[in-house]
This record gives sequence, structure tokens and C-alpha cells, in this order.
Amino acid sequence: MTRTASPPPPPNRLARAGRLLLLALPAAGCSDFLIHGEDPVVADTVAVTEEFVQTEPSAVDILWVVDDTPSMAAEQAALADAIEGFAEGLLDLGAAWQVGVVSTDISGEDAGVLRGNPWIITPAADDPTAALADAALVGTDGAEPAGGLGAAWLALTEPLASGANLGFRRPEAALHVIVYADGDDASEPVLGDDPAGAFLDFLADEAAASGQPAILSAIVGDSPSGCVGSGGTAVAGERYLAVAEGSGGATASVCDPDFAVLMDALASISAPFPDTFPLSAVPEPGTVRVSVDGERLDGGWSLSEDPPAVVFDEPPPAGAVIEVRYEVPA
Repeated sequence: MTRTASPPPPPNRLARAGRLLLLALPAAGCSDFLIHGEDPVVADTVAVTEEFVQTEPSAVDILWVVDDTPSMAAEQAALADAIEGFAEGLLDLGAAWQVGVVSTDISGEDAGVLRGNPWIITPAADDPTAALADAALVGTDGAEPAGGLGAAWLALTEPLASGANLGFRRPEAALHVIVYADGDDASEPVLGDDPAGAFLDFLADEAAASGQPAILSAIVGDSPSGCVGSGGTAVAGERYLAVAEGSGGATASVCDPDFAVLMDALASISAPFPDTFPLSAVPEPGTVRVSVDGERLDGGWSLSEDPPAVVFDEPPPAGAVIEVRYEVPA
């Protein structure tokens, strides 16, 4: 008998349940496998085998948009101090991520062009932390108007998407745009009279096309009066905050940036590997056997009873086949 384990998990949060095999066992005697050395004798039971496949890592494309106007000297210094912690958090996240950086310039031949070397930073880079820190230092010689929304749109659309920025935006990946600025957006020359609304529409189109979330997070001046702090001074970034709220992104103050909120937002859209695999029935005590890729595990997992599930101390790797065998009353 074959069926899918229930209840179904949220998308990308739990591995897919596979085969469910029921075998009637004799009323007395030992089953055909050992549990921690020796099986208990259980009367009138059925043997169940459930198989799961660990999810592949989720993909997320992260675009930093860093204000490069002359007032950003203090804020960029603070960013240089904090960006390494952000990069280390990415390495711990487990998602298939890549990062690009653009400035807020919306005019000139470099508007929307990814910066740094490599300009697409991945976990496979020789030193992804140093590469991200270098790319984020965009300088302070940018010209007004500064349009973070427009710059992000230029970076992610044609002709740059299949030109200078080819390979950054992957069709199956979630998208997280992060704006770091001490002023508000001025993208009318690129996005028209309502830049915030236009960019929210763009994010909605990206989410529909990829089937994955597309959000913007804003590290900008606080609403409604801006801010003054260790990271510098800023006016309120009202448009950026509106897009962050409308898309489900995170917000933080550029005057005292908190990158932990960004990592929380990233984790929420990148679906880290699950460690819990729900079972279809409550096993008889002492009858559970677990194997990963054919290797029996006598430790490193526990049994949750309500609801019934196998919970690993550490999530199995991507693509691993998890087999759980147990007995239930006939």
C-alpha cells in the first residue's frame, strides 16, 4: 500500500513523504528487524515503512542597494564593520544564495551594474566574506537623484539582466532586495510618478514568475523624522519603508543598523533544511528504526509523540533518503 504521509508540510519546510508499506506481523514473536539490538515482542501489530527525501537547499538571490551619495561616509563605514557578520550568517544559513551589490545611481553607464570582483558572490567564492565587504564599499561620489528602487529595477531587468548582470537572477530563486540609504528614494526618472507602487508590482511579478517570495528590506532613516546615531544621520526613508512593509520585508535604522532582522527575513524565505519528519501513525514503544541513505542510526534522533514524528538532532543533508520503520497495532 502506498500513500503520502500526512498532514502535508508547508512548502519547502518538510521533506516529501514517500512510500508507506504495511506488513501484518504474527501475533507473537520477533519482527524482521532489530531495534537497538533486540526487538520487543508485540502482539497483533503491523510493520510500517515510511520513506522521506530531504529537500534541496532553497535558492535566494540577494541584491544590496547601497547609497553612494556624499552624505553616506559614516553610514558606509558602519556597513563595512557589519557586513562581515552578515556574510558569515549567510554561510550558516544553508541556502543556495548569491549576492550582488549596486549603488543608488540611476543615471550613467554604470547605473544598475553589479559591483565588485566577483560581481556575483556565492559560497564558492575564494573568500565570500571579503568579496561582499569589498563590493559594498561603493564610495560617496554618486550624483543626485539617488533612486534605490530604480537602481534595483535596472539591475534586475533588461538589458542588464541578460547583459552585464547575466547569471545573477535565477528563475527558480527567491529574491531579497536590501536598501541601505540615508535618504529617501527619488526614482521617478526610471519608475514614473509612483516608484513605490511600481516596485511593489515588480516584486509581485518576480514572485509569480519564480514561485518564490520576492521582498525588499530597508535599512534607512526612521519614520517620520529620520534618525541620528552611531551609524550617522538620516532623513526618513518613507518610500523604502512602504515597499518593505508592502512586500513583507524587514526594516532597521541606518543610524544603528541591526543585521539580525535581515537574517531573520532571509531565513523566512530560504527555508532551511527540516529536521522533523512527521509519521502517519503513533509507533508502538521501542519499535522505531531509522536509517539515512541506507545507514542505520541508533542515535542522533528522537521520537516526538504528539504529533508523531522523527526529530533529528541535526538535519540530514540535501537529497538524503530517510527511512523510518516501526510497528503499530493491527
